[in-house]
Amino acid sequence: MLFAVLFVSLHVIGLLVFKSQTASTFASYPFLLLAPSLAFASCCWRAGAEERESRSPWILLSAGMCLWTCGMVLSAWEDIFQHLPESAAWFSDFSFFLYGVPVLLAISSVSAKQRMPFFIWMDAAQALMTGFLAYVSIFSVLPFSDTPLAPVSASTLVLTYNAENFILAVAAMLRLLAQPRGRERRFYAVLCSFLWIYAIAAYVYNNWAATSDGHAVMDVLVDIPFIFLVTATMAPSSPRTEVEQEPHEQRLTLFIENVSPIFYTVALLALSMWVMRQHFYVGTVGIFTALVVYATRSTTLQGRYIRVQRELHDARDRLEQMALTDALTNTANRRRFDDALALEWNRAIRNRHPLALLLVDIDYFKLLNDRYGHPAGDRCLVSVALALQSALPRSTDLLARYGGEEFAAILPATDEAGACLVASTMQEAVRSLKIRNESSTGLYVTVSVGVAVFESPQADAAEIIEAADQALYRAKQRGRNRIEATVQRDFLRNGTR
Repeated sequence: MLFAVLFVSLHVIGLLVFKSQTASTFASYPFLLLAPSLAFASCCWRAGAEERESRSPWILLSAGMCLWTCGMVLSAWEDIFQHLPESAAWFSDFSFFLYGVPVLLAISSVSAKQRMPFFIWMDAAQALMTGFLAYVSIFSVLPFSDTPLAPVSASTLVLTYNAENFILAVAAMLRLLAQPRGRERRFYAVLCSFLWIYAIAAYVYNNWAATSDGHAVMDVLVDIPFIFLVTATMAPSSPRTEVEQEPHEQRLTLFIENVSPIFYTVALLALSMWVMRQHFYVGTVGIFTALVVYATRSTTLQGRYIRVQRELHDARDRLEQMALTDALTNTANRRRFDDALALEWNRAIRNRHPLALLLVDIDYFKLLNDRYGHPAGDRCLVSVALALQSALPRSTDLLARYGGEEFAAILPATDEAGACLVASTMQEAVRSLKIRNESSTGLYVTVSVGVAVFESPQADAAEIIEAADQALYRAKQRGRNRIEATVQRDFLRNGTR
């Protein structure tokens, strides 16, 4: 703050000391050049100090300050050495006019999480072409050409710059309202404040300059926005985390981020068609650029949308698979078992096919856990699950972890003989593992199997679970390491034969 007051005070003192028009011009231009130069340097410093994902807006603002400084250098050359009238548009006006292009890019750029470098370069090229054609359309001449520069009325210059400044300030305010709290929001707060101060100061200065010859004292107004930008940029920032946006803020953010590229294309097409009347080839290049950028953007976004949709579909499938799979044994979990049993039960009713359910229990599993520890029990469960899965003869058969040390197998279109054969194969597969567990059934891990076969299902699927559970209970009661079966051939809804 002290620096800002000292800078403006020195400028005022210099203008008061040198009262003549020529002397005040020489005294004023060092301050007019130093203020934007300091703003450019401070923005470059801030861009280097920011994290990588938050650096892009500061770089764009630095580019805008650089263009404005170049315009002031050209203006000093034209005033001091060329003695050109201020009511005409010259080379400096082209630089002043283009200063808004990178600033508008900084305002309309998407958030760091959604930013695509390729689109930034396309928008930059499109914005530069738009600014170039806007200059040609307003001032009716190509900049830096051999064509003599035709003077433009003071009212046109004032209206042009005031409109540009007002549009930039309003756009920055909208973006600030839509930006969530965080490091990027601080940039838009600084930029919005700078642009409104600049718009007000420029409005007063431009109207004064257009109507008065002795306006050197008003040059102090030019310092104020740039000195403010230096002070705000160099001020230490407190870390702030992002917060959840309100629904209306999210809609505004999406609107700004999606409309800004279309605005560039529409503006470029309109300006190109307008300029074609006097500069045919320049207008043609502008139209071609707009069409190529729009087609490239649409194709890229469509490809990205398709890729994202495919990735989301794959992620959903993986999540669904994880939600239906037992984490330890990699078999189906209870939820998937319930869904599959209901599906196969209804299919068996429609097709009048038998349905078999096997409940498999590891014998004396608690004894194994107590003797060798839970890690050994987990390894046993994994090995038994693989052995049981290998015993299933068809891909349509489903093995699930029913709970604890129990597994369940659904065998569609399988009669009693087929179900008992699968159960016997399962027992043999588990015995071949030779997992140590001394018990009344032997030296190694064994399983008991309860088989339920409903040859003409007509009731609820819970009936077959109950029948298989009763069969498993009998297998345990009769000494374990055995197979017990229950067959229902004429099952009615009331459960009687």
